Amino acid sequence: MIRPSRLTLLLPALLLAGCVNLAPDYQQPQAPIPQQWPASAELGSASVQIGWQSFFLDARLMQVIEQTLANNRDLRIAALNVEKARALYRVQRAEQLPTISAGVSGSHSRTPSSLSGTGSASTTHQYSAELGLSGYELDLFGRIRNLSDAALEDYLALEETQRSTQISLLAEVANAWLTLAADRDLL
Repeated sequence: MIRPSRLTLLLPALLLAGCVNLAPDYQQPQAPIPQQWPASAELGSASVQIGWQSFFLDARLMQVIEQTLANNRDLRIAALNVEKARALYRVQRAEQLPTISAGVSGSHSRTPSSLSGTGSASTTHQYSAELGLSGYELDLFGRIRNLSDAALEDYLALEETQRSTQISLLAEVANAWLTLAADRDLL
């Protein structure tokens, strides 16, 4: 009877132990704020769901805000950063899948009758098709999955940054408009 060596028994155990995600589980820290709005602040939570057009009644102010949103460079940069992060996330997510390549080729050659052994001209056709699997990394320790998750979190963070940039811009324009109106009243 052949007795299995220790290496033969140890190898499957090591392979199974390697199929573990090494990234720590994220535990969201407790926020230092109350979990619910106070009863007196219910109107504040409703304002989050309303668009900026319903806050401002002056048609001229709304026109200025629309022009500002259309022509602000910082807002354009924020939007481009979101698009860049989205593309990077898609690239990173695509690395989880194997790369498959395919190719088809064909060639034709004609042999004249003066060079042919039979004395008659001939045409040869040669076709080939290739299908291959190239560049696939087994994600045993979760590295590729963790990189994909990090790219997704970057994308979501930049999307919220764009939103907060837009809100800040709206606030600055409205504040400048109200300051101008107050200065005109004082004059």
